Amino acid sequence: MRKLLFVLLLLLCAMLDMAPALSEDAAVLDGRWLCVDIQGNVTADTPTDLRDDFGLFVNKDWILQTEIPAGESRTGVFEESGRTLKDDQIALLKDESLTGHDAELVHKLYALVSDWDYRNALGVEPAMPIMEALSHIDSLESLTEYLYNRNNLLTIFPFALEVTPDLTDPDIYITQIAPPSLLLQDSAEYTGRTRAGELYFAQNQQVGTYMLTRLGFNEDEAARVIGNAFAFETLMAEHIKPNAAHYQADYIDSLCNYYSPEQLTALAGDFPILDMIQAYGYKIGKRFLVSEPDYIEALADICVEENVTLMRDWMMLKTVNSVKNKLDQETYQQTDTIKNAINGVSGRISDDDYALVIIKQMLPVPIDNLYIQAHCTEQQRQDMLIIITNIVDYYRKMLESVDWLSEETRANAIEKLDNLRIRAVYPDDLGDWSGLDFAGIEEGGSLLEAEAAVRKYRRSLSSEKIDTAVDRDKWDQVDIATAQVNAFYNPQDNSINIMAGILSGEFYNEDMSYEQKLGGIGSVIGHEISHAFDTTGAQFDKDGAVSDWWTDDDYTAFQARAAKLAAWYDGFIPFEGANYSGQQVQTEAIADMGAVKCMLAIAEQQEDFDYDTFFRQYATIWRRQELFSDIVKLAAKDNHPLTYLRINATLAQFDEFVNFYGIKPGDGMYIAPEDRVAVW
Repeated sequence: MRKLLFVLLLLLCAMLDMAPALSEDAAVLDGRWLCVDIQGNVTADTPTDLRDDFGLFVNKDWILQTEIPAGESRTGVFEESGRTLKDDQIALLKDESLTGHDAELVHKLYALVSDWDYRNALGVEPAMPIMEALSHIDSLESLTEYLYNRNNLLTIFPFALEVTPDLTDPDIYITQIAPPSLLLQDSAEYTGRTRAGELYFAQNQQVGTYMLTRLGFNEDEAARVIGNAFAFETLMAEHIKPNAAHYQADYIDSLCNYYSPEQLTALAGDFPILDMIQAYGYKIGKRFLVSEPDYIEALADICVEENVTLMRDWMMLKTVNSVKNKLDQETYQQTDTIKNAINGVSGRISDDDYALVIIKQMLPVPIDNLYIQAHCTEQQRQDMLIIITNIVDYYRKMLESVDWLSEETRANAIEKLDNLRIRAVYPDDLGDWSGLDFAGIEEGGSLLEAEAAVRKYRRSLSSEKIDTAVDRDKWDQVDIATAQVNAFYNPQDNSINIMAGILSGEFYNEDMSYEQKLGGIGSVIGHEISHAFDTTGAQFDKDGAVSDWWTDDDYTAFQARAAKLAAWYDGFIPFEGANYSGQQVQTEAIADMGAVKCMLAIAEQQEDFDYDTFFRQYATIWRRQELFSDIVKLAAKDNHPLTYLRINATLAQFDEFVNFYGIKPGDGMYIAPEDRVAVW
């Protein structure tokens, strides 16, 4: 099988005054455009000229007038629409007139989260049984017994499990086994710490120290636990691929490793992998998809008697990170203050915003059902279906006009487009969580106990799917909540998914001009459809299976065009010392450019189309202000280009933009035709 690229969405100092100081050198030109995303980079004196920096020209006034809300690290159109969505959902949390099981669950959990008097009376006591059980682990036998005990409120395993459609046979659910998430987010951080790694380390060290001492450890004991936890992660990291490997052309090969239960047992050696999977709450399926076999094989050497203390303390640090915002008010506020100070965040989000975060994490389906019933309309869905249909029609014409595709590949691409599954706004059949219950305040329950009940219920739902057929028409609200400001393409079922939460603000409203709609929600939809033909989507066929549907010559040409784009993005320097990766942002950049090309193809068919309004609206939806610490993390880990590049680097690719504004050689927005990198 040809080596393929499968990019996984990366689904990002001992004392407080020792947090990394990163902001003093933030205002750095990248040779073409200023990174206006960074808060403070734009001042009243910053010159603007649409021919040199279109994003800055359109958004300067907004940037100067905008403040990042308290407790947040960024703001922009997504966040502004998110505020409207949050307000609507918070109203549901407080609406006692709502009835039914979903409402009962949501209101019960809201009471547990928001009643600080009740939580303060419990203090940190709900977490003490977890820490007590962990503290008694002193041998491999006692460690194993702990992991096997399903009565534990929280158990941290040295691997991650997910039930997902099979990559090569997407009609069947399979259990995927992967390494666990790391405290520093990337295994490469354990051999060479980056700025992003320093931020993650400072947060884990300082929050961990506070939490452990709050739970009865002295400072020396807390330091020992944290040191041991990172020592154990260093052992694991030696066998975990770095994030950069996710963008290599052979990465899909490392994902498509299949093992029967007997073969998995042999791979894991002395590590009791099947017993652990059952202890996790999953049944044993016919076969497993193991994303990193080398890591699973190494567990037998990592999880040994001499490392028991290291693993126990790793579980302790991961545990306190998990419970820090679910105990009393003092614990939540102090850990939030520590985290915010490290990242440069001012203030704190409201208690209602905090409660909503917890409820959406724990009850994604019930809160989503309430939102759909209260706010979603059939008219919204029909409006989106019309827009999607029009964009698909124009995308078909665009594919038909591409001069570097052979007729064979072109036909396959159009067939894939014609089989695109569309999920617009909300599902017909709402998710059913009628089997879930937990103790509320009246029953003397705690937030940690409620979370444990939800975790057990969700794992039982996932376990039931193993080895069963995938219902391709089902809209799973656990994975695709309608109440979010988002849209995405899923290559595994060749679907575009447009959520209700994005139908507001600068993205879409009924009173917008046609040009604004194309520059707003139209560009978003075009972007997501373009993902079907980026360097990831191109490897999946019309049914969502990994498949080779290109001719060799076309695939070579496609990869060469994608490589040129990646190499161009390598040259950007959003701040001093940044090692920007074009390969990391390649798929999203391809989709951005594909979306604009599609919108311009639609515009060409319109009489008296207002290009200025369209281009300005496109620049508007990507405006953003972020703390420098946020930009550091995004540049290191995110597969989306920074938003100033999503505006300028995208629009500068197109004759329509260059010609409309009279942009000439020597202007910042000018890119010679032979140097342009749009793949489609």
